[in-house]
Formats: sequence, structure tokens, C-alpha cells
Amino acid sequence: MWTQATLWRYKLLDKHAIILVFAASIILRIIPELVAYPYPIGYDVVNYYIPVVANFDAHWPAAASQFPLYILLLHSINLVTGLSAHATVTATATAIFGAFGVSLFFIARSVLRLDARQSTFLAIFVVFQMAVLRTAWDLHRDVFSLTAMLFAFSLVGRKDASWKIILAVLALASLVVAGDRMIGALFCMTLAAFAVITRRKAVMLYAVFSISLLSILMLASYAPSVTAGVGGAEISTGKTPSFYNPQNLFLIFAVVNGLIAAPAAIGFLRAKDSLVLRIPLVLSLAGSFSWLAFPNLAQLVADRWIVLAGIFLSIFAGYGILHVIRNLKPNYATLAAGSVLTAFVAIGLAYATMPYDNPFILYGLARSSTENFGPVTMQFNSLDIQDNGKMMSEISWINQNTEPAAIIVGEKHWRGFMELYLQDHRTYRFSDHPQALAAALGKQGAPAYLLTFDGSSPAMFAIARQ
Repeated sequence: MWTQATLWRYKLLDKHAIILVFAASIILRIIPELVAYPYPIGYDVVNYYIPVVANFDAHWPAAASQFPLYILLLHSINLVTGLSAHATVTATATAIFGAFGVSLFFIARSVLRLDARQSTFLAIFVVFQMAVLRTAWDLHRDVFSLTAMLFAFSLVGRKDASWKIILAVLALASLVVAGDRMIGALFCMTLAAFAVITRRKAVMLYAVFSISLLSILMLASYAPSVTAGVGGAEISTGKTPSFYNPQNLFLIFAVVNGLIAAPAAIGFLRAKDSLVLRIPLVLSLAGSFSWLAFPNLAQLVADRWIVLAGIFLSIFAGYGILHVIRNLKPNYATLAAGSVLTAFVAIGLAYATMPYDNPFILYGLARSSTENFGPVTMQFNSLDIQDNGKMMSEISWINQNTEPAAIIVGEKHWRGFMELYLQDHRTYRFSDHPQALAAALGKQGAPAYLLTFDGSSPAMFAIARQ
């Protein structure tokens, strides 16, 4: 039987490990932001999060219909701290990523039954994976909901659920479901399957509560979004984009998950009592390969499921690596674990910091097939970070050389920059066919200007009165 001193020592080790994981996650998340400074990283960051926080009242009617919990959190933090919209979005995303790392530690301790050192290895290993970093790049709501989901999973499997644990799970379930529609749906399906398999009353309660809440929120979404921002491209309910095809989807799966596939398979087979993690992995893998049955149905967003599957595969891969080195002598095991972690840390840092025009070779080789689904490095928003200064210069020129209330027409991917920095009641209109829109406005006598990308020009952009 453990003595009180032994229990205290183990709790102290856990506390130190949690602090280490949190700090490592925070540092990792802030590094690409510092490299990109003063510009933000992330397509949705520059086109959605920052504009919504900066102009909350104007955006609230639309945001309210799209599971607005995370936006309300950002708005509240912005009001309380007085930070700029950019700083608010970045600071919040960084703090939540630190919490995400800690949630991985708790999953390793409570579900995978690893000790504090092994759990620290697994958590740090996972946060450096491409699937995790790609999600952190601009899918901030996903990270928020995933964090709450992993904390919930670390409690759901307990057979001796007290009322405190039940209340904690219900609170976490509320955050998961209200935070993001896709993650909430995965959470509900996981709990439903887990309840059917285990037949535990507490799990059934969690499932009924979560499914009911998701249903209410879905009904309340009077204008549900059917657009998925994916690394500079958008998939809508219209014609399926040419890049959304089986070959490209298979390549993005290989790029995101190829390095961890073998250890993940070992971990999946060897991890006992990991049903609460196996179910969401199987479900997300089904979504990842939905293109096999529906090759042209972009609304299934198989690319998003591929990245989500990669996060769960990373957890099992970390466990699989620990399982393989477990039989080595202690010194060799430490060396092996350190070597593996160092290699993946280097790859993760390369993905986070390398210039967009010179990415890590693994991601650069397949970029023509994969960059429409996600960035080949994190140094990108709707433009290469290196080109953001040219966009800002062009907007400055517009503010100084066009009449107030002028209408600027261009690509939809530039709308965030334009909303944030156009002055004197100038407005930005975007279209899939900006030339036609600008010409039509010009014929109506409106003060319309067409902004185009000009790769041959040092300024990269050209603007002309219509």
C-alpha cells in the first residue's frame, strides 16, 4: 500500500509535468507568431476571427448563427483586457493550445495509464505533429473544443463516477458541443457508441445531454455555415472544386499521417482500455475516406476529417513508440525516446517557421496537391507572410489615392485585410469573378476600383478605376 509520502511525491511529479507540458505547448504555439510578427498567421484568423473581434456588433448577427461560444469568449477577453483584436485572438489561441497540451497529459495518465514521464513524452510528441499544428494554425474553435473533449474523455471512462465527476463531464460536454459543430458531432457520436458498448448509466446521461444540446444548437442555427475554410480555399455548396479529388485527398492523408502510421497501428493494438479514444479515431478515419464512396461530395470535408484523424493517430503513435522502447534497457530507452522526440520536434518547428516558398521537404514535395487543403508551413494567412507588407502598402495607397466611399473589388481571400485597414468609408466587395463585378459597378457610375494580383510587378498588386 502506498504511503502518504509516496502519494505526495507522485502528485508533485504530476504538477511539475503539467507545468512542463503547458510551458512547452505555449512556447511552441507562440514561435510561429513571433516569426510572422507583426502579421497574423491563419486564413480564418485574418478573414474571420480578427475582423469579428474588431467589429463585433457588425458581425454578431452572422456569428450568432454559427455556434458563437468561442467568438463570445474572444469578445469578452477583448473587452476585459483592452487588447487589440489581433493580440486578443493570438493570446487566447496560445493559452488554449497550452491547455490542449495539458489535456493530452491527462488522457495519457487516465486513459492510457502511463506514468508522469511517459505522459509528458506523449503530450509533447503530439503537440509537434503536423495535424495538431495545422489545426492550431487557424481552426481555433476546433482546438478549444478538442481540449474540452479530451478533458471530458479523461473522466468519462471512470467506473466510479461521483456527482462531482458527472457535473464536470456535463460542463465540459457543454463547452465541446457549443464550441464547434464538427467536433461536437464527433463527441456525441463517440459518447453514444461508448454508452451502447459499456452500458454505463453515467455515460448514457452524458450522451443524452450532449446530443440534446447539439440538436438544440443546430436548430438555433438559423443560417448554418456550409463553408469550410481550408488553407486559403473555400468549399461551398456549389460546384465541387477541381482540387477536391481522390488523388489529392489520398496525398494529404499520406503527408499528414504517413510518418506516424506504423507506431499508431502498434499503439492502437496495444493500448488497453482505450475505447474512448478508439471510437473517435475510427469515426474520423471513416470521414477521412468518405471520398471512396462519395468522390465528388466536397460537403463531407474529408480533408478536415483527415487532420482530425491525425490528432488521434498521434496519440496512439506516441503510445506505440513508448510500447516499442519499453523492453529496452533504461539508458537505451531514454536515448531512443529522446531521439524520436528530437526528430519530431525538428519537423514540427520546420512546419511552424519555414518560409512558405521554401517549406520542409516532406510538405514541399506534394504542395501542388495539398496546399489547397492546408498550408505547407504556418507562415501564411491569405497570403505568404513575406507578402503581407506589400498588401499593406497597397491598402495605404488606396487610402491615399482613391476618393472616400470608393468601392474596391477583388478576391475574397483579401477581405480580412480590407475590412481592417480600409479607411474613410471605403468598402470592399469580393466575387468569384471580380472583373465582371467591377465592370458592372463602373457602368452604374459607382466609384469602383479593381484590385488584381500582378506577379510580374514588384508591388505584386495593381489597381485601376473602372
